[in-house]
Amino acid sequence: MERRRRSGGRRRRRPSSSRAALRRKVRELRRLVPGGEAAAGSQLILRTADHIVRLRAKVELLRALAELYSGAPAPPHARAAAAAAEECTYGCVDP
Repeated sequence: MERRRRSGGRRRRRPSSSRAALRRKVRELRRLVPGGEAAAGSQLILRTADHIVRLRAKVELLRALAELYSGAPAPPHARAAAAAAEECTYGCVDP
């Protein structure tokens, strides 16, 4: 007997393998985000968003410091990012 291929020739993944992949990704996210180990699923998303905002602010702050010490003027958005590093705008969750 001949097997028919689906359009595009792709095979469907088994649901269990995609669930296992999702569990691995959530486990890794919990490891990377401060306070993620103890957070529930919805809290983990909030903590992740907060962590991303803080990391971006730190990067902008470091860029501003690098420009300051190199003698070049710091852009206004870098100064604003430095202020944002002190105060979170996305409903911060204490780690």
